[in-house]
Amino acid sequence: MGEDLIWDAESAAYIRSRPDRYPGGHAIEPEWTQEALDDVDLIAFEPDPKSRMGASRFIGHSEGAGRVLVVIAFRDADGDLHASTPGPPPGPT
Repeated sequence: MGEDLIWDAESAAYIRSRPDRYPGGHAIEPEWTQEALDDVDLIAFEPDPKSRMGASRFIGHSEGAGRVLVVIAFRDADGDLHASTPGPPPGPT
């Protein structure tokens, strides 16, 4: 795809801690998502027809992860691509 995927620190920490939330889940390194986006056989749904917020879905192989990854991302007003994670649920108010 040839463009950088931007990860903020909080989202990167969240994706790395998947096993804490999902038994048997795999921690994902942000670098692996970039490898998936750079896959020559990348499949891109931009925008993803199932997204309610206009996010995009990218499916590609990551050498570092040793598997195919699905990357959800959104574009900001400048067109830069940012990683999107569901994030933790909101705390009590």
